[in-house]
Amino acid sequence: MGYSIVPVNLIVKSMRDNGYKNTAFALAELIDNSIQHGASRVDLICLETEQYVGVKNVFRISEIAVLDNGKGMDNTILRQALQFGNGTNLDADSQTGIGKFGMGLPSSSISQAKRVEVWTWQNGIKNAIYSYLDVDDITNGKMSEVPIPDQVAIPEKWLKICKNTDTAGTLVVWSNLDKCLWKTGKTIIDHSEFIVGRMYRKFIHTGQTKIVASVIRDNNLESPEMQYELLPNDPMYLLTNTSVTKDLVAQGLEDPMFMKYGGDDGYERKYSIDFGDKTHEVFVRYSIATEKTRKGVSAGSKPHGKHAKENVGVSVVRAGRELDLDRSWVNTYDPRERWWGVEIEFSPGLDDVFGVTNNKQYAVNFREMGALDIERELKDRGQTMQEYKDELKADNDPKVYLLEIANDIKNQL
Repeated sequence: MGYSIVPVNLIVKSMRDNGYKNTAFALAELIDNSIQHGASRVDLICLETEQYVGVKNVFRISEIAVLDNGKGMDNTILRQALQFGNGTNLDADSQTGIGKFGMGLPSSSISQAKRVEVWTWQNGIKNAIYSYLDVDDITNGKMSEVPIPDQVAIPEKWLKICKNTDTAGTLVVWSNLDKCLWKTGKTIIDHSEFIVGRMYRKFIHTGQTKIVASVIRDNNLESPEMQYELLPNDPMYLLTNTSVTKDLVAQGLEDPMFMKYGGDDGYERKYSIDFGDKTHEVFVRYSIATEKTRKGVSAGSKPHGKHAKENVGVSVVRAGRELDLDRSWVNTYDPRERWWGVEIEFSPGLDDVFGVTNNKQYAVNFREMGALDIERELKDRGQTMQEYKDELKADNDPKVYLLEIANDIKNQL
């Protein structure tokens, strides 16, 4: 009897605890797939059912779905999409967009739910093909391969809910939500509005992708309890018509509430990095609150100040999508930190330099640079900056490419 290198039933159990910060970050993997497949609209749908809790009946989340109007998938791509470690963006030359690692759909799904089902169509929703993963079946040894996609009708309840279908698209449904900490659709959407709106702010702001969140109850499938289009959340506070705009207008403040630090020409700095036989560009941008925005001793306790407090950190952006709001660069106890913004943007070709994790949650090498006191490090080592860089280069440490950028950011802060 042979022994597989990776026992599937055991590894799936361990992979369920795979580092997604919360449900909103796990859902972002599905939104990544939608945008990668050309979706101009993505619907985030929370389905609630009535349950008896304590001494009363309440509505609780039972299923979460993501519907898009992208180009859909054929049989081969659907089956690959449900495999761990497979996908269409594994080749380095194809890694130019959001996707990369071939882990997003299955990994994010099982981090929240025991079952994920996918319907996808390229020639009308009635021609949808279907496949799925079930954690219980995998751990019990009943499922060892991704089922061959078959033409399976979408359940009637989802046809009633999903009114915004197109000639092509995809519907992903999570059920048996045993690891979702938030119990109501409203809670999920409230958290997702801030986080997802920040992660995809560039796509939303330019109109490339509309993200609509809904809460549906199973006793009234065709009329949402709540539904709204997510607004961009810009930690640089340089965009208008964002999630903070309403608060600014109510207080008679200007929108946007920050300005470019260094002016139109000086707020963005460009760095060239030679890596992997190519030259890549990294952009670092700076902003600072206007005097009117931060005026007064209680500005930080006002709605716009509280909003800014939740956006403290350096926004790390890869291929237009925020990976992380990195707080290792800031003193979170200083209330003044909320009145500036820093954004660093790079292409997927620099993933190894920045240390992008498989689940696209962090850029670990960049985070290490944020926590590093460069001046103290040089003093302790008795080295000049160039000597330190030469040592990192000799050790093939990718952080050598980030040292100058990190030093510049720290000096600006």
